[in-house]
Amino acid sequence: LALAASLNMGQGQDYCLARDNAPYVLFSTDTAYENIHGKSTSQVTIPQCKPVQFWLLSRHGTRYPDEEGITAMWTLPDLRDKVVKHHEKKDRGSLCPEDLENLKKWTPQVVLTEAEDLAIPQGYNDLYSMAKRFQSRFPTLLNQSYSRDKFEVRFTYKQRTTLTATAFLDGLFGSTSTIYLPQPLEEDPLLRPYKSCKKWQKDVDDNDDTLEEQKKFKKGSYMTNLIESVSKRLGFKDDLTIDEITAIHDACAFEKAWRVTEVSPWCAAFSKDEHEIWEYYNDLGYYYDTGFGNKLNKKMGCPPVKDFLDRFSKIESGEEQPAGVLYFSHASMLQLVLNPLQIAKDEEKLKHSNFEEMKDRKWRTSQITPFATNLAVVFFKCDADEEYKVQFYLGEHLLNLDGCDQGVCDWSYIKDKYGSISEDCNLDWC
Repeated sequence: LALAASLNMGQGQDYCLARDNAPYVLFSTDTAYENIHGKSTSQVTIPQCKPVQFWLLSRHGTRYPDEEGITAMWTLPDLRDKVVKHHEKKDRGSLCPEDLENLKKWTPQVVLTEAEDLAIPQGYNDLYSMAKRFQSRFPTLLNQSYSRDKFEVRFTYKQRTTLTATAFLDGLFGSTSTIYLPQPLEEDPLLRPYKSCKKWQKDVDDNDDTLEEQKKFKKGSYMTNLIESVSKRLGFKDDLTIDEITAIHDACAFEKAWRVTEVSPWCAAFSKDEHEIWEYYNDLGYYYDTGFGNKLNKKMGCPPVKDFLDRFSKIESGEEQPAGVLYFSHASMLQLVLNPLQIAKDEEKLKHSNFEEMKDRKWRTSQITPFATNLAVVFFKCDADEEYKVQFYLGEHLLNLDGCDQGVCDWSYIKDKYGSISEDCNLDWC
């Protein structure tokens, strides 16, 4: 009980990250996929049904920070030296000896030329292993030899999505040497429509009002207390800046994602409660930029939904379709596509003032859009009264949508529920 209390109250010298067998691992969109995804490799069976199409929209695997993040990470050695001096010479700070020793050994593990690239090997392993699991779950679709009529692949022009697609295909087929990889589009209306939508950029992404709730939370008591607590824990008399705290947290999150069996010594700067506060701070930003906090996001997220609905309709009408449709994009697209599907939508809006009330929120980007997150939709043909059925998976977890039976949805119900998305989806308003 005493240990539990110390963890909940914060990190005094009684707490030691190096000895914690269950450290906090939820870091918003920088969360390691390995800590979140569904683990099952059992073949999916629905009585009297067989899968006829596997449709996938995946985020890229674990990546490195952007240039700004890497530059900030390279300011941390100087800050680290101050933290060590505080503890050893000035008797300030409350890191345990093991955490302090690990911090002494720390050095940045990334350089500017790698900015936003896929992190090797973890980013590759994320998708290679994912492909193997999906192949085990849907062997009749995914455990067959490649041909262009059986598998359709598409990815954005970024290095991280290109290598992500390669890793997934390596998992399915052993290599990409015989696989047709289309030339990616710099402006892709299906996988990255938000990048070329001027109205969305003006009204949402570049609009200062979009992040108003996040800004208010940043100025509120939770974040100001966090900054004061982290600063004292590291031995600083004066509070660190929000930029310094961000650099520390980014190092913690990214290093945990790159090496999933280890923990960055910078994570010791935060208590578990403070990690949760920082996670909510990030969630607020995404909720209003690419989530349910703006009505335009429902329209912005419709192209991929229209894609799988139209494909399933073509199968129903007797047209030939690939066994696998494999798309590789980015966190923003995955978050946007959840909007028209009403997946991970809370009854209450996330606000700067309701952190405590939203602790069990559905919009938790650590769980819905970590690295390598994916939405898989599987279409089944059945010898039953309902001729076609559908399953939805998020991060390899079967989703039990309202109106479906333990994750198995009648196609007629899905058409009624989402059919208007296909009919109304266009980007003319952009």
